[in-house]
Amino acid sequence: MKFKVLEKNGEERVIDFIPKHIINAGYTGRDQAAVQAHIDELKEEGIPAPDKTPVYFPKFTDKLTQSEEFEVLDETDHSGEAEFALFFDKSEIYVGVGSDHTDRKLETIDIPKAKQIYPNTISKELWKLSDVIDHWDDIIIRSWIKADGEKKLFQQAKLTAMLDAADLAERAKKLLCDPKDTDGLVVYSGTVASLFKADYSPYFETELEDPILGRRLGNVYEMTCKSSWYKGN
Repeated sequence: MKFKVLEKNGEERVIDFIPKHIINAGYTGRDQAAVQAHIDELKEEGIPAPDKTPVYFPKFTDKLTQSEEFEVLDETDHSGEAEFALFFDKSEIYVGVGSDHTDRKLETIDIPKAKQIYPNTISKELWKLSDVIDHWDDIIIRSWIKADGEKKLFQQAKLTAMLDAADLAERAKKLLCDPKDTDGLVVYSGTVASLFKADYSPYFETELEDPILGRRLGNVYEMTCKSSWYKGN
C-alpha cells in the first residue's frame, strides 16, 4: 500500500506500507460527557454500552482500503465514522484520516464481527506524527455526508475530544502479544459524536485540518448498494 508523506517543510515522499495488524478503538473521548453522548447515540440503535472504556477490536488487514468506492448490502443500518489513524512503520509513526465504516445492525449482536463487514477507509496522504505532536490538540477532525443531494457537515471536533495520539499508541502496544513488534500496526482512533442523526448516506468524507501548519488530509468514498444490480429471486 503506497502513501504520500507530506513533510512539515513542504517536501513530499512516497512510502510502501504493509499492514500487519489493525486495531479499531472506540469510546476514546477525553471528555467523558462526550463519550456518554456517543454511547447514547448507539443505544438508540440498540447497541449495548460497554462495561469499561476505551474498547478495542482487531480487524482483518485486508479490510484497509484507499478505494473511493465499495459495495454495501443495504441502504440502511450502516454508517461511517471520522477517525484519525496511526501507522507504525519501523521507527516512525504516521497519521492519516479515514472512516471505520460499520454495520449497525450486526453491531447490536456481535461488535467484533460487525467490524469485519465493511472496510476501514484511509487517506492516500499521511503526516509524520512528530511534525504535529506539539500542536496535536489544535487539529480538527470533520466528516460530511450527503442528504437530498446536498453535502452536510456531520461531525466536527478538535482532537482534544479524543485520547491524544501518544496515549493511544501506548495503549495499543499493550494489546499486542509482543508490545515491541509494532511494525505494520495500524490503530484507528475511535470517533466523535455526530451533529445530527442520519440513517444512511451513499457519500462519506473525512478530514483532518491542521490550522497551525495550514494543511489538510482528506478521505472520500461512495457506496453502491447491491440492489442497484441484483434483483434476486
